[in-house]
Amino acid sequence: MKNKDIDMTTGPIVGPLVSFIVPLICSSIFQQLYNTVDFLFVGNFLNRTAAAAVGASATLIFCIIGFSSGVSVGTGIVVSHAVGARDIERGEKALHSSVTFALLAGFTLLIFGFIFAPWLLKQLRTPESVQPQAVVYIRIYLLSVPMVIFYNMVSGSLRACGDSRSPFVVMAICGLLNVLLDALFIVWIPLGVAGVAIATTITQTLSAALVAYMASRRSNTLRLSVKKLGIDFGVLGTVLRFGLPAGVQTVVVTLSNVAVQYYINDFGETAVAAFATYYKVENFIYLPIIAFGQAATTFAGQNTGAGHWRRILRGTVLTSLIGAVTIGCLAVIFLSFPRTIFGWFMKDGEVVENALRIALISFPLYWIYPILEVTGGALRGMGRAFCSMAVVIVNQCVLRVLLLAIFSAVFHTIESLAAVYPITWASAALCFTLFFAADIRKKLCAPAVRKNQQ
Repeated sequence: MKNKDIDMTTGPIVGPLVSFIVPLICSSIFQQLYNTVDFLFVGNFLNRTAAAAVGASATLIFCIIGFSSGVSVGTGIVVSHAVGARDIERGEKALHSSVTFALLAGFTLLIFGFIFAPWLLKQLRTPESVQPQAVVYIRIYLLSVPMVIFYNMVSGSLRACGDSRSPFVVMAICGLLNVLLDALFIVWIPLGVAGVAIATTITQTLSAALVAYMASRRSNTLRLSVKKLGIDFGVLGTVLRFGLPAGVQTVVVTLSNVAVQYYINDFGETAVAAFATYYKVENFIYLPIIAFGQAATTFAGQNTGAGHWRRILRGTVLTSLIGAVTIGCLAVIFLSFPRTIFGWFMKDGEVVENALRIALISFPLYWIYPILEVTGGALRGMGRAFCSMAVVIVNQCVLRVLLLAIFSAVFHTIESLAAVYPITWASAALCFTLFFAADIRKKLCAPAVRKNQQ
């Protein structure tokens, strides 16, 4: 199979970056579309208790999947460094060690979750009427966890090589299948929450199988092979050193969102519904931003391996500018037809008006977000995973919750809550930019320092 890799260490910068980013954006939008369809099936064809059971499981499941996705960042960083340095042997060790670790960790989480699911749901204060169906949903869903972690590790390695198209193809195929299976197991064969979980488990397993096939059929570089599965503990240690901070960051941000919801709930039912509606629309802007961050991580990772520090500086600046302009244009489009777009997700006029009040505060400043994602992604690609984690936790968790508490007490308006988001985006973007500039300056000055010392 011909490789679809993009070498980001030589030649023009913008063209390869755009070619890499477009499939990532398509993947994120496609994922949001079929997640929305999932939501529509659950909301329209299941009863309130069943829908609550799926919702009650969301935080727990997202923590598991989010942590594993974060750890897979470590695999991508090590592989991208190896690709940039043309050290394919180390890249394959990282891939096979990560995949082996993923399968072991996945089955461990499956067993642990299967046993302790009822207890965990009780600790989360899940209503007793919802718990039986929530336990069913989680236990079936957990069957897919080893495959989800496997997929994240392998697809992260493919992206680290510069191949963002193969994971997109897998996402498109499995996304469409997931919608069809939702219809099958919810509408035609009404299995309730079990049907939703079965559909997800089947599609997640297929996605792992497809990405494994693609990775095993690659020509020459970084090929997945069953015979090479095993753990090189030195390489795996590096993977975890880069990946664990990203995993912890994901979980902490998720848990901090629970605290955010606490302040939103204080404004009453209409505000809660307005923020929920706003988030559904916001995701169509937010998810493409993640693509720019992933591209920056791969670009910086490959060029770190090659030692091209000035190229990292140029690529990061260009990606930040492209991202800011792209997201700014998206925000303008959404604000040009706001009632129509928000009306797709909510028919209640008062809720839509409140969602618009939130959007009018945050959307005009959303161009800031790509800057923090790109500079943060570049730092991760350069191996500064802990620094990235610290900036996100301080600004988007601690500072955000603190400002929410202050603004809620002093102003107590829905606009004041919305204003917290762009403020913390800007503070995180500033921190990331300063750290990135300091790191690049240090790398660029290092040769001159060594020469003077000689």
